[in-house]
Amino acid sequence: MAIGQIPKNFDPRKFARQGRQFEGSLALNQFGQLVNSLVDDKGEVQVALNFSLSESNRVVLEGRIDAKLSMICQRCLDVASIPVRAEFSLMGVLTDEQAKALPEEYEPLMYGDEPVELVPLLEEELILAVPLVAYHSLEECSAQQFYSTETEKEARAAAVEAEEEREEESPFSVLAKLKTDTTI
Repeated sequence: MAIGQIPKNFDPRKFARQGRQFEGSLALNQFGQLVNSLVDDKGEVQVALNFSLSESNRVVLEGRIDAKLSMICQRCLDVASIPVRAEFSLMGVLTDEQAKALPEEYEPLMYGDEPVELVPLLEEELILAVPLVAYHSLEECSAQQFYSTETEKEARAAAVEAEEEREEESPFSVLAKLKTDTTI
């Protein structure tokens, strides 16, 4: 159960029987397909993997991937450092029929006699976790200096003011004034 250095490829059955765990980092530039959609390939991807056997004696790979990816903010068009986390639970399968019969909480991990390459597997999970549209937080975005948005407090105050105006303009408010004027 010792935590080891991340392998380039692995034998799922062997690692699951041994209950292997891995933690470490990989250079972002190893993830070629992902890097093509980023501003640059600088940085690291933090990885934690846990191999085990299920109750039915099947290979299970659970993991987490964390990265800060440089993407273009769609508000201000500057570079934004977007934190991305992917968590996954995979169960080993040999055929498509086995993949279709997996429990809901697992995605299929197809393998055969050859070792499985780790980086393409992790890259696929990371790509699925990347947001479709990247944004800075409102405080960090330079577009905020050109465009202002109402804060929640300002929005509530405006709603209360609009409600008061509607009550004053109500046709029944005129009748209410007449009633109070005649009772004097």
